[in-house]
This record gives sequence, C-alpha cells and structure tokens, in this order.
Amino acid sequence: MAAQPITVIKRDGSEVPFDDHRVICSMERVGVPKELHDRVLAHIKEKVQADNTITTDEIFYHIREFLVGRDKKSALRFNLRQAIFELGPTGFPFEKYLGKIFADQGYKVQTDLIMEGECVSHEIDLLLEKDGKREVIEAKFHNQRVGKTDIHVLLYTYARFLDIKGKNNLDGVWVATNTKISTESIDYANCKGIKVLSWNYPQEWNLAEFVEKPKMYPVTTLTDLTTEEERRFIDNGIVLAS
Repeated sequence: MAAQPITVIKRDGSEVPFDDHRVICSMERVGVPKELHDRVLAHIKEKVQADNTITTDEIFYHIREFLVGRDKKSALRFNLRQAIFELGPTGFPFEKYLGKIFADQGYKVQTDLIMEGECVSHEIDLLLEKDGKREVIEAKFHNQRVGKTDIHVLLYTYARFLDIKGKNNLDGVWVATNTKISTESIDYANCKGIKVLSWNYPQEWNLAEFVEKPKMYPVTTLTDLTTEEERRFIDNGIVLAS
C-alpha cells in the first residue's frame, strides 16, 4: 500500500506537499553529513499527525531534535535563525550582538546613542567607524518569522539619515534585520545607496554568512542551556556563545 502524501502547513496557514528535496537542501546548507539525510527524513515522517499533516515549525524541531545527539555542529548551525529570534523579545540584544561581530571585523562600534539632526534628535542603534568612515545602522529586529522587512523601514531609515548626516559627518547608512527583506525594499536600498544585511540579502555576506564565517554564534544556539539560563545570560549582556 502506497504511503499517504504528507501535507506541510506553513506559518501563514497555507499548505504545500512535503518535499524531501527541499528538506535535504536545508540540511546541505548547514553541512549535515550526507549519511544522515535519509535518517532525518525518516525521523520527520514518523512524527506526522494522524491526518498526515505537519507544520514547518514541527519539521524544524524534529530535524534539530535528531541532530543534537548525532551531529552537534550541524544542530547548532541549523538552529541559527531560530536562535537569533530567541535573542528577543526586545531588539537591544540583537543590536549588541551585531555590534560584537562588527567589532571583530575591526570596526569601532557604539550602540544605543542619540544624534542631533538638522530638525530633531534621533535614537541610533549602532554607529560604525573604520578607515575614516562613519556609518549608522538601523537594526530592525523581529521576534517572529512571519513577514518580511518592508519598504517603510527603508524609508524612515533614509529620512533619518538625511537629517543627521551633515551634523555628524556620516558617510553611509545600513538596515540590518533578522528576517528576509522584500524585493521593493532591495530596489529602494540599491537606488539610495543603503547597505542591507538581512537573512536573504545580499546573496553573499547575508546575515547567515555574517555570523557563520567568523563563527560568532549567539548564546541562544547552545543546546545545553535552559530557557532561563539563556535569559540570564542575555539580561547580563552576554550575547555570544564564543
């Protein structure tokens, strides 16, 4: 008797057929050993509901559940995006986390400051200084995966930059976000010269690579910590696992 097809329920409520290839591609991206691929797929399929449905969050959970005891390095990398979400619920730990990675790249970094503009004063998430250039970053943190960072964030970030640029000798502006970014936002950023750091853009040196190349993982990737222990570290300003 042929196995019944499995339906995946996405976060927005839409439904798609379960796709082995898509899951394998996700595993390949984070370096899961090839010999574990079929075992991971079998593990997921054992966990489907009685009505042959499974949510994307459940798929994520079961992959990580399987990997933790078998390939801890892959489990850590697979958990990266969720771990960054878990830096919340506020955006300040995300700002601090970004600052640590930029500092490791040779930038002088200041976080959470006020800059006077031509019209009004503005709260600035990060100020970067390197090689004689000064750039500001708007760190847009989301604590849920639903949705993308849209053009409104780019619009107000650029307007703020124009107000503070002259009085503060600024050379550039960034938008950094832990979600994907909309196509319209990318078009606007390219038009105005705004640098973007997001989960899906740019193709090279996006947020995942920004974290993984220097191996500066958030403290929330550590699989041995309880939620309470994670919170205590974050509340005490410890945001890096390394």
